[in-house]
Amino acid sequence: MDRDIDYKALFRSASNLFLLLEPDAAFTILDASDTYLSATLTKREEIVGHHLFTVFPDNPADLEATGVSNLRKSLEYVIKEKRLHAMPIQKYDIPLPGGGFEARFWNPRNAPVLDQQGNVIYIIHQVEDVTSNIVTANRLNEQNRITNDLLLSKTKFIEENGERINDILSALLKYTRMDFSETLKLTDKGDELDAIAAGLNALVEELEKHTRLLSNFNTELESANKELDSFSYSVSHDLRAPLRAINGYSKVLLEDYAANLDDEGKQIVDIIIRNAAKMGMLIDDLLTFSRVGKQNIVKVPLNMDSIVSSVVRDVMVNYTGSPVQWTLNALHNSEGDGSMINQVLYNLLSNAVKYSSKKEKPEIEVGSYKKDGMVIYYVKDNGAGFDMKYYDKLFGVFQRLHSSSEYEGTGVGLAMVQRIVRKHRGEVWATAELNKGATFSFSLPD
Repeated sequence: MDRDIDYKALFRSASNLFLLLEPDAAFTILDASDTYLSATLTKREEIVGHHLFTVFPDNPADLEATGVSNLRKSLEYVIKEKRLHAMPIQKYDIPLPGGGFEARFWNPRNAPVLDQQGNVIYIIHQVEDVTSNIVTANRLNEQNRITNDLLLSKTKFIEENGERINDILSALLKYTRMDFSETLKLTDKGDELDAIAAGLNALVEELEKHTRLLSNFNTELESANKELDSFSYSVSHDLRAPLRAINGYSKVLLEDYAANLDDEGKQIVDIIIRNAAKMGMLIDDLLTFSRVGKQNIVKVPLNMDSIVSSVVRDVMVNYTGSPVQWTLNALHNSEGDGSMINQVLYNLLSNAVKYSSKKEKPEIEVGSYKKDGMVIYYVKDNGAGFDMKYYDKLFGVFQRLHSSSEYEGTGVGLAMVQRIVRKHRGEVWATAELNKGATFSFSLPD
């Protein structure tokens, strides 16, 4: 039976973080979802009717804060281009009720709501709180830094004390080879033996110090791994249920109440469904990324030509763009974990196809060569490319150099590629030019 739908209640009860903005110069706040109010520690009556950047300013104590200027540019883009704009991850400082700010990391998207004449009448500002992901990633980076520091410290200790260690070991070897009668003659060499003993004590103290540091590091790493396991379980089990509910109820709205929805209502429901699908993809990619970090490598001989041919077939199954001209050169074989290297090539080749799909004649080349004891594999395309000044963000988790409105994706694929290649004691890098294509390369030990 037909009935009126309370869109205000639907908007406010959405599980995602939403703001409804007036497309005026100050971006006046018209409404907010309950989850947004909870995340920002605000009340609806305190922010509705107020200017966005008056309510949520940059932290004046943070001279490098760019949240306001970045968001303003995105909102102005939406008004001008009348299309959705997805922003890279932003650091925001949320004002606390008692004063001060709390640092949060958000993944914002701004979408226009158009009237029948094509005019922007509202802007839907949606954010995804990824603070816990960033904190976890930073913690892992810190653990990696501690590991590197320990290795450097051990190497430095050996380099600085190598000669002393050799002298002490040589002296010990000299005395242990003597028989009992010879050792009785050492009574007049007490000073030399004392020096050897003192040297050994110093070495033992240094080794005990490094052992304690390593033990502390292992404890911290075990704790971090438990937190990651807990996070992965939460993502896998606790987030999927509400996501299925959002997707299911949204489809019910479109299927059973389509006659009661105007174009604007259908557009809003469509945005919800697309975002739910993207969230599902993001969950899958995050879990895969997490598993790769803990998965052991099983090295076997790899037929790289066979792997690439299989991956190309998989990538092209659902491809509907212009015909791709493939150049598949004969590849050097290598050793590695078959499923992991398959994942590396799938991510690189699917990216090459995706970012070349808007070209009239997409061209992709795969090849390899040997250098300095490594086999270098490369995937070259003539697609969208990217600006090399943003290279430092290329392999970061959730980092994207193109908006999701242009090319779909979650920003996890290249981070996964880098993690797998480094587990194989190789490296990955890229060169590109905007609108003129990119070349991604990775190395494996020969």
